[in-house]
Amino acid sequence: MTFGVVIFIGLAIGITIYVFYLKNLQDLLKECDQSNLQMPPVNVWLMFIPLFNIVYAFIMYPKISESIKREFESRNTPQSGDYLKSLGMTMAILGVVGYVPVDALKGIVGLASLVIFIIYWVKAAEMKNKLHSLPKGNSGVRFSDNPDLLD
Repeated sequence: MTFGVVIFIGLAIGITIYVFYLKNLQDLLKECDQSNLQMPPVNVWLMFIPLFNIVYAFIMYPKISESIKREFESRNTPQSGDYLKSLGMTMAILGVVGYVPVDALKGIVGLASLVIFIIYWVKAAEMKNKLHSLPKGNSGVRFSDNPDLLD
């Protein structure tokens, strides 16, 4: 196998993994009610734009976090923690630090980025599944929890 083929296969695998990751984030945001969203779910795909994705990560991850937080609170099931905000910001910062031209630093940052990426993905999938299993928040006004009343 030539070096070019190996690079192509590695790139194809990396892009496929990233597509599944972004699809998971999009599905997580789709579990949120429109009123709780801080960004449209489709905007996660902007992370495919080279160089722009470095800056957009600092915008996207806090918005995902705030959307999740609002959704859990609207369903009266607040969660402990910061709703993935620190993990997302850590990924964004590591993405910037990865461009520092120091070889020893790149290896450490690359490994840390991979670990944080996997943790973020797993936790986002857990939150998506938890939201999916919870009843949707009621956007209408309820005056009573008594099922005998006509409200």
